[in-house]
Amino acid sequence: MPTLIRSKLLIADPCEPPISGGVVIIDGERVLGAGPPAALNVDQAWETLDWSSWTVMPALIDGHAHITANNRFRVPLNVHFELDTATAVLRGAMNLRSDLATGVTTMRTLGDREGIEKPFQEAIDRKEAAGPRLKACVRALRPGHGTAPFLSFPADGAAELEDRIRENVSHGADWTKLFITNVRDGNTFEDYLRGDLTDIAAYSREEIEAAIGVSHNLGVPVAAHAIGGPAMRWAMDAGIDSIEHANLLEAKDVDLFVKSGAYLSDPNLQLFFDREVGFESFETWHMDWWRRRVERARERTARHLPEAVRAGVKVCLGTDSTHATLWREARALADLGVSNADAIRAVTTNTAEMLDVADRLGRLAPGYLADVIAVDGNPLEDVACLRRVRGVIKAGESVENLLSGASEVFRDQAEGGVPVAIEAPRIKPNRLLGYAGD
Repeated sequence: MPTLIRSKLLIADPCEPPISGGVVIIDGERVLGAGPPAALNVDQAWETLDWSSWTVMPALIDGHAHITANNRFRVPLNVHFELDTATAVLRGAMNLRSDLATGVTTMRTLGDREGIEKPFQEAIDRKEAAGPRLKACVRALRPGHGTAPFLSFPADGAAELEDRIRENVSHGADWTKLFITNVRDGNTFEDYLRGDLTDIAAYSREEIEAAIGVSHNLGVPVAAHAIGGPAMRWAMDAGIDSIEHANLLEAKDVDLFVKSGAYLSDPNLQLFFDREVGFESFETWHMDWWRRRVERARERTARHLPEAVRAGVKVCLGTDSTHATLWREARALADLGVSNADAIRAVTTNTAEMLDVADRLGRLAPGYLADVIAVDGNPLEDVACLRRVRGVIKAGESVENLLSGASEVFRDQAEGGVPVAIEAPRIKPNRLLGYAGD
């Protein structure tokens, strides 16, 4: 039997005007219809889910994350990858539960310790674990002298890159992930930092073109960690699908994004602009050379990212290594002068398009998966209200109490915190979508 979801405000399609008092009809894991009640054939015998105090909208999509890392632990990034495997997996499981509790039902993962991404993806698909459905890269690739050795794997030269990409695809990779900027000289955390936030090319143009070519020939899109500079431009010339971060964006790069059609993914806005959880809250902020580097990238991002959005570049937000905080990314984007509507699209429709799932996710329309959230407030007026998620449905199943008893590490406590999904009033019969729980 279908279920009728009532709303105070319905954002069925983030690219269209909202509907006051709109409803969503779902049956099993799919949406049957969404719109004004008068425009839909509603049967009064259907079960009703009363979310009429809240905004109802498509669930969120996180375009860039690392499963087992979480900056909420307040340790350097490399420390997460020095943990024993059991601890890392337990933390990863809780990270993903916290993401789902905050309304993220789909996520792209772009690097972790070996053997992590695919088992998590498959366990979630089998419903043995709770979390967003995942798009995985299996292994992120870098040159031997490249950045982030703790969450990526070396591949030097075009031939080796091509071999590693073929191996990843044979193991079920949905994406190829390359680190094409930033190099390091040493293995300490400071060595990693000194190689970060630069536009120094890590791979040659020929290596980048070879990697993109073989991956595309295998039918797998490519994402590139690229802060800026020539390597980022080489990748866009070669047909890269998404550029990750781009925090040293220049005016001329905006035109290249438009021309190439590449998505600008995960500009790491909370790290640069959120004083509570970003770079300014880290101990490394007291390192003068690092602070100057952050400030340079922050200024470039603030200047050129809004220009890119206005020019038609599709921006997709991600939480990277800070889970359950996608609302912070959306708020930071809006604070840069981007409209709330564009910020919402950056966590729904844009990312659905990037992940090639726009025919079933990112909107509430007939035939789409019933991934639905309820938010306390109107995100078109204040996008930060995305932090107040009051209900989550993933593929027709209610998500409830995922963080009951969990450490506060897995919650975002700022401005009211992230509540566990709250069970709304249910009317005839006394059940929610026919499921006892998650």
